[in-house]
Amino acid sequence: MSAAAVAGDAAPHAYRDRGPRLLAAARQRYAEDRLADAVSAGTRQVIVFGRALDTFAAHNPYRDVRFVRVTDTDTGIALPTADSDRLGPAAPSQVAEFARRVCGFDPEAPVFAIHLGDPCPVNARGAPTTRRATVGAEIPAAGRYPSTRAVLTLPAGCPGGAELVLDAPLTATARVARLLRDTGWETMEELAADVLAARYLDTAPERDYSVEPWVVRARLAQ
Repeated sequence: MSAAAVAGDAAPHAYRDRGPRLLAAARQRYAEDRLADAVSAGTRQVIVFGRALDTFAAHNPYRDVRFVRVTDTDTGIALPTADSDRLGPAAPSQVAEFARRVCGFDPEAPVFAIHLGDPCPVNARGAPTTRRATVGAEIPAAGRYPSTRAVLTLPAGCPGGAELVLDAPLTATARVARLLRDTGWETMEELAADVLAARYLDTAPERDYSVEPWVVRARLAQ
């Protein structure tokens, strides 16, 4: 099934207006494809940050895979810091505390992490808004969204190994790449919105793709 089908059938005259929704569906489809690869390789637990795949549990095809949703208040390590460019894996005590709070989570086993949110909001004219990005902002977002610290450091602190799929605005890709590297991640793939559209959409929406998030796939460097 294509991402367009996931997003729903759209009338031709409305297709352009549904571009952001279709591209969001393409990003989720990419994450689900990479998750399928990880499950085939033996991963049996997933950490979902923010509102990514918020309905996935309802149609989860992997009955032996545990899904954990993480918010700021769940982790105890998702705190904005002035030194947010200097991150490292979560301390063993922080990973142990997370495992204690989440019954059945095993930090010694491989984990697949997903963060797909709304990192580059746009207004009705397709231009970026002034609201800070979820990932890559100068100060990590607080409140209902996980911060950069949680997204990058928690899985990186799990000794069982981890893979990560996240989205980031084009303007923040260089900074996110640096944060990934400094936190111990190896970038495996970076896909621009037009590449995702060509891969997953039957007909790419007419849109300024520069305002749409990129998708990054990474794994812990060996």
